[in-house]
Amino acid sequence: MTRVAIVGCGDMGTKHAAAWSVREGIEIAAVCDLDPDRRRSLSQAYGAAQYEAYADAVRHEGVDVVSVCTPAKFHCEVAIHAASAGRHVLCEKPMALSLEEADRMIAAAEANGVALAICHQYRGASQYVTLKSLADEGVFGSPIYLRFSEMREVRPKLAMHERSLSGGPIHDMAGHLFDLMRFLTQSEAESVVATGTVFGSDKARLASIGAFGTDTAEIQARFAGGHCLSIGISWGLPEGTPGHSSETILGPNGMAFVEDPSTPDRNLGARSDTTRVVVKNAGGTRVIACREGPDGPDICIANLLHSIETGRANPFEGRQGRKALELILASRASMESGRIVRLNHENVGASKVAPPM
Repeated sequence: MTRVAIVGCGDMGTKHAAAWSVREGIEIAAVCDLDPDRRRSLSQAYGAAQYEAYADAVRHEGVDVVSVCTPAKFHCEVAIHAASAGRHVLCEKPMALSLEEADRMIAAAEANGVALAICHQYRGASQYVTLKSLADEGVFGSPIYLRFSEMREVRPKLAMHERSLSGGPIHDMAGHLFDLMRFLTQSEAESVVATGTVFGSDKARLASIGAFGTDTAEIQARFAGGHCLSIGISWGLPEGTPGHSSETILGPNGMAFVEDPSTPDRNLGARSDTTRVVVKNAGGTRVIACREGPDGPDICIANLLHSIETGRANPFEGRQGRKALELILASRASMESGRIVRLNHENVGASKVAPPM
């Protein structure tokens, strides 16, 4: 029996608990949240002990794994405490707010002989698994150009917009897309250029926000091999605005895009029974229905458990999360400087703002 503690009982904590609970041999042993109603609700759903302090939940008797589902500001301290207590850690993305925090998390896991995984769950979404298979088959050729776009109303999760808690919507979301590009191309970024702003500062829903994180941005990253990633995101539109998202991949041999006729307002990463990938090339058009199956944190949980049981490498391990974080921070540096940021992978963690042209 593997016993799990959930730290943070909001939207993501609820999803983690659900994903853990459907697996055989898993018990949700403890939950933690500062909000008594949220922790009580999740506690009652799974018969778990409930705590206000994360240290008490982490050290609940017999806990083996801690799912960290707090705002990013607290990821580092909770993950390090869990690792120091000998607990394996599954941490929500983004990994942290800084590379220094990410390095401390990795070091704590290694020093205590426990696993650390970062929940970049989009790798398991069936539409992206399909795109990965097509890329591996050479359907697109090389280099690959990949474009993500997502436009949404300001988030009801207010912490998402508070720079000090989550870094802001771009910090929260872009890591998924950087990670997907690395997954699809098996290459690393060489440079990033970005521009960003805040659309949500005048929205009534966000009246309590102190310091806004960037919620709207255009980002372009060049990867080794000539691959190119373009990202357009806004989570700053007026309350009640229907969302719009798209993903398109193309290369010298053809292209593909994701569509869902029954869910035109879907978000990136979302899947329904009608989600499909449309492939177009010189041979015409074909449509691939995306498989049914678990999405969300399930793939990260499965890989973490497999790694713990076998000792094999985990594609979601901490250093993978750190690479996504490095690109998030490079994007923010480019927004602030107005310049291209070049990544130096020989000197891990180093980046350099290019001089003006």
